[in-house]
Amino acid sequence: MAKQPPKVFISYSHDSSEHKQWVAHLSIKLRENGVDAILDQWDLYPGDDVPSFMEKHLPESDYAVLICTKRYVEKANSGEGGVGYEKMIVSAEMVENIDVGKFIPLIRQSGTTNVPKIIETKK
Repeated sequence: MAKQPPKVFISYSHDSSEHKQWVAHLSIKLRENGVDAILDQWDLYPGDDVPSFMEKHLPESDYAVLICTKRYVEKANSGEGGVGYEKMIVSAEMVENIDVGKFIPLIRQSGTTNVPKIIETKK
């Protein structure tokens, strides 16, 4: 039986159209390199329930890449919007398994290495 590619949920804030394009490009590159990248831009369809999308795909993914821009960190820390909702799902998983190595911060900000509070203790 062939090994399944790792599933990676891409978590990001919709900061700008340029940022969304950068995230899509990253996700395409991951897919080209054998990673099943789950991205709202192509896995969430008109009429789909956004919270259900997050509740389904984030827990079932092997990893989650958290693309940390200044706005992403602000939204996660304040519990705002989709990023805030995803933070609740991440928090729940971390409570269940504090040693989980699933969440990978990708820092995409100039002059700072800030990440959301919930993953500050992760290397």
